[in-house]
Amino acid sequence: MTLRLPRVLIWDVDGVIVSVGDSYRRAIVDTVQCYFSDLIGLNLDKRMVGIDDTQRFKLAGKFNNDWEVTYAIILSYLTKMIDKQDLNRIGLELPDRSFRQRMIKLQNLGRNYNGSRMKLDLDDLTKRIKEKGGGLEKTKEVLHEKFGQNLEIALKFLFEEMIKNIFQELYLGGDLYREKYRRYTDFIFASGFIRDEKPIVKKETIDKLSDRYILGIATGRERFEVKYTLKKHRIDKFFPAEFIVTSEDVSVPKPAPNQLLECMRRIRKRYGFTREEKAAYIGDSVDDIIAAKQAEFYSIGCLSSTGNEEQKEVLKKEFERLGCDLILNDANELLDYTDG
Repeated sequence: MTLRLPRVLIWDVDGVIVSVGDSYRRAIVDTVQCYFSDLIGLNLDKRMVGIDDTQRFKLAGKFNNDWEVTYAIILSYLTKMIDKQDLNRIGLELPDRSFRQRMIKLQNLGRNYNGSRMKLDLDDLTKRIKEKGGGLEKTKEVLHEKFGQNLEIALKFLFEEMIKNIFQELYLGGDLYREKYRRYTDFIFASGFIRDEKPIVKKETIDKLSDRYILGIATGRERFEVKYTLKKHRIDKFFPAEFIVTSEDVSVPKPAPNQLLECMRRIRKRYGFTREEKAAYIGDSVDDIIAAKQAEFYSIGCLSSTGNEEQKEVLKKEFERLGCDLILNDANELLDYTDG
């Protein structure tokens, strides 16, 4: 792209405005651990996955939603766990319509687990998922090819609602969870990981950019989390509420361009811009760049979501492969491309 930024800058939040390694990514890792160690009852003394593993799934594509990353990881290990089990003992036909019934079913799976290794080659698994196009559904295809009918059995123990609740309890913590959902947590009562998020972009950077450009947000987060985060880091005044588009505002998530287009539609309506008015989207993932390309926005890829230098290089090559217009270490470097 040219060295001059367009008038409209639309931002992703996670990995661009704030670091989520100690929040969303940690919630993925701990939700996986909780599901197998506490709910199934394996009492594991080692982490099943790490932060770097979550990035492997992100790089496979169509994993913009962190809940779906969590579902995919748990399903992968459940499918491996089912391998070589005595199917007559693991409670396939137990009812699972209530919370209590699901817990009984998971605990029965744990009690009858034969102790076979659940080690997975996540590099190979995510490579195959990427080759098929990425996302949860393609994960299922790969697992079916690899494990056959074990996938169908594993799906009977994948309770997405429970997984999402654990994730949200970990991420928000007891107090914010109650504030958002108007109910008490089932598992987690401590402070949430959202409080550990650190800003990537300096407030001064946002302040200077807001003097010259119109700022919007298109994010996979829900509105509650966006409002809390922007307010916590004292940058909420730079992003008008009407220009914040969240997962609750559109039915189709990134990498589809719907969120970006909706944000730009609102900006055009407010300022009377024609369709020729350009915008840039600032993201940190493969899905973000694909969404920007499909929306016909300039695409700005940030490498700030990965602390691992090897994975940062992989991400950079992915951005280059996708024809990303500008690649930055972090969004503070946008000031090098301003018009004054």
